[in-house]
Amino acid sequence: MGTLQSRKAERVSRRGMIVAGFIACAMVLGGGGSPSPAAELAVQIAFAAALLLWVWWARTSDSRVARLPRLLFWPGAALLTLPLLQLVPLPPSVWQGLPQRELEEATLSLLGQDGTWRALSISPPVTLAGLLALIPAVGVMWATSKLGARDRQRLVLSIGFLALLGAFLGALQMASGPEAFRFYERSHRGWLTAFHANRNAAADVLLIGSLAFGSWYARTRADIDASRRRLPLFIAGQVVLLVALVLTGSRAGIALGGVALVFNWLMLRPADLDLRTRALFAGVAAVILGLLAMPLVLSGNSRLARVADRFDVTGDARIPLWRDSIDTLAGFWPAGSGVGTFPKAFQPFESFEYLDPAFPNRAHNDYLEFFIEAGLMAMPILLGGALAIIALARRAWKMSPEEHAVQLFAGGTLAVVALHSIVDYPLRNMAIACLAGVAAGLLTVTPRHKTPRSGTEGRDELL
Repeated sequence: MGTLQSRKAERVSRRGMIVAGFIACAMVLGGGGSPSPAAELAVQIAFAAALLLWVWWARTSDSRVARLPRLLFWPGAALLTLPLLQLVPLPPSVWQGLPQRELEEATLSLLGQDGTWRALSISPPVTLAGLLALIPAVGVMWATSKLGARDRQRLVLSIGFLALLGAFLGALQMASGPEAFRFYERSHRGWLTAFHANRNAAADVLLIGSLAFGSWYARTRADIDASRRRLPLFIAGQVVLLVALVLTGSRAGIALGGVALVFNWLMLRPADLDLRTRALFAGVAAVILGLLAMPLVLSGNSRLARVADRFDVTGDARIPLWRDSIDTLAGFWPAGSGVGTFPKAFQPFESFEYLDPAFPNRAHNDYLEFFIEAGLMAMPILLGGALAIIALARRAWKMSPEEHAVQLFAGGTLAVVALHSIVDYPLRNMAIACLAGVAAGLLTVTPRHKTPRSGTEGRDELL
């Protein structure tokens, strides 16, 4: 009787519903980036509501509470502490010695206010907005780590269906004209953007959706009948998502389709299947590769020709942008300019020969931009976070073998986001930041597998 009740409790977890509901809100409303503050505010309000439900509604029914892994707590805490430190008022003798503050000091001197205390950030309101945007991503990361196995599986499946819904919305966008079904005024017109303003962000979510369906189907491999029933749905979902990926026109997104294919193969690899089933998997892989190559093979089609033309990088504006961004980094080193302040920090360093009416609001390299904004603190945060995630993933892989499909989904999601961050800024999009947070949370040991507190390993694992 007790076992039956525990299984029922696992199937109906209020915490799982809260996380899934918030992620749905973030994926639908969080795709506008900083140029759309109203949408970001809606996601932040949704997170506040989810937090209240977590504390007062879910707590009354979920008696089993997993403790937060220390290796997951500290990277999140470091991310939130960074903008807080940059907002602390500093005495004049300190802030006037920071890099690139001479003009500000001279201006305040004319007003007789050069003796006031100022923050490290060159724009405290923007850094405060950056902090508010970070809180939901870190919060959902911590919350996901507390979910049981069944809740994690359902959360991954809901992410896949929301990505598929975005693909269908994108089909309406492409079929109805450049202005139809767009969520944001500032958007990539003429391309599939789904719930996002940026086609690159849409491509990342479609790739994450492909990984989610791979994880969903991989869990049925032991049940031959269920696997056969789900196979048509799995193939149809993958085809829809990959066609939508091509129609985003995102060069990096299409290229990262290979990464998604590798992780899908790891989830679905036929270890002990018969020759016919192996041939079926090989056929699916061939179809996926064909879809990824379609813009180049069928470039005679006007729409696909536009996609193929996107792969000509000879005139890519990122290269001069990166040169000027490196100068910006040197100018603000080692203190940094403050979280979210790249546009203001970059302006004095933009080369005259590359001036553009469309002023860049991002460095198109999230690592470079983070170093500009965080300065010397960027390295320990990035390196420490990466090492912590790897350590957690290794431990979860050993202790939760039945969750390997979910863990591979999480690893693939983080790989897509990390690689795309080299040439873009996916983590500046609240939807993708929250999905990355979920992925990091999934790379932890599920609560029923947590280690005892008495051992050394248990002390490292639990907070």
